[in-house]
Amino acid sequence: MVYSLAVPRVASFRSVAPDDQPRGLEPSRPKVGLCLSGGGFRAAFYGLGAVRYLSEARLLPSVTAISAISGGSLAAAKIAAHWPAFAEAGTGAFLDTVWEPMRRTVADVNIRNRWLASVASGRGVGRGGRGVVLGEVLRRELGLPLELADLPGGPHVIFTSTCLQTGRAFRFARDFTGSWDFGYVEPTPAGVKLGTALAASAAFPITFTVVRVQTKDLNLPMAVPPEISLVDGGVYDNLGLEWFQGSGSGRPRTTDADFVLVVNASGVLDQKRRRFGAGRAIFRDLSVQYSQTLNVRVRWFVDQLKAAPGSGLYVGINRDPRKYTLIDGRTPIDPQLYDGALPSSLAQRMPLVRTDLDRFSRDETELLAYHGYWSTHSRLATFRPDLAVEHPEWREFADLSPAEEQRLAVILDDARQRSLIRRGA
Repeated sequence: MVYSLAVPRVASFRSVAPDDQPRGLEPSRPKVGLCLSGGGFRAAFYGLGAVRYLSEARLLPSVTAISAISGGSLAAAKIAAHWPAFAEAGTGAFLDTVWEPMRRTVADVNIRNRWLASVASGRGVGRGGRGVVLGEVLRRELGLPLELADLPGGPHVIFTSTCLQTGRAFRFARDFTGSWDFGYVEPTPAGVKLGTALAASAAFPITFTVVRVQTKDLNLPMAVPPEISLVDGGVYDNLGLEWFQGSGSGRPRTTDADFVLVVNASGVLDQKRRRFGAGRAIFRDLSVQYSQTLNVRVRWFVDQLKAAPGSGLYVGINRDPRKYTLIDGRTPIDPQLYDGALPSSLAQRMPLVRTDLDRFSRDETELLAYHGYWSTHSRLATFRPDLAVEHPEWREFADLSPAEEQRLAVILDDARQRSLIRRGA
């Protein structure tokens, strides 16, 4: 299956402007809706690589809404918090205000272990449970504002969680909060913590983390229980795509998007040769159901793109840019469009990187983001060359020696393994 769309090629690409040149919204730029999927820090840094490319392509001022899930929500929160400082200032400002601070934090601190230590000590564990503690640790360590209302103006950033009472999405944003079942309040009342939104979006059930939210101060317009239980938004929609699937369902209006870019760092359901007993079968059942739900959304989106060429793009971590094809699914793309991409031996390891919130090394974050950057370029330059850059600036892993490629392969193989202790405090 080809996860992209076809539009006529043009003779040349538009070149990127210098970093110190203001980058205002050009009249020909489409309004961009961006989806950042779930997948822990793997998704956060793969998504940041795509955003780095959008900055270089002068597309950030065109972004009107970011729909984010779980790990993608962490990247989206950092982006939203610093948006005025870099959106129109160029790639250098993005690297200084978002990329480097987030990489430094994740490389120096094991956020997951700090959360577990707080839970074990009982610090901050109140009516909201361990999920609220997770949110506060994430917010503090990533240097984010205290409340949703403190986020500066910019694109609408929608943090999606899954409500266990209804089995559907519950969303937080600066300008609204609520769901289809309970209605939306606009704007989000003062006092709603950004950390709560992050935790609700990233509270994967297998960690026994549920975010309990008292509803009395939300002033939702429909009948709502006194307390709702929220878990990872990826349980409902790990792409964040549903937000852009139509505005006729009682949701608040955000600026319409002419072009939807889905950046998906979800993993793959790998084959197993082991025998499955009752216990293992339960978890395998959940994995199969999750995988098929995700694939249905991807197929729906791809069909929409084929029916409306030019309306969006799908970028997936499990796809090697060196194997991209045109819309016919057979014709390889121009090799120049992936000449700086990761070697296939490294690209095929990227969807296997762990998805939790422990410490990630600088090599791991760099490789994830680089893969996101070149995946975005290869897709965009093939199917929307009018939006792409001619010569991508980031080429750090373009010409690796065999020894360096092997060294990085070892790092990525190690990155698959989860550990409570050895990755640092």
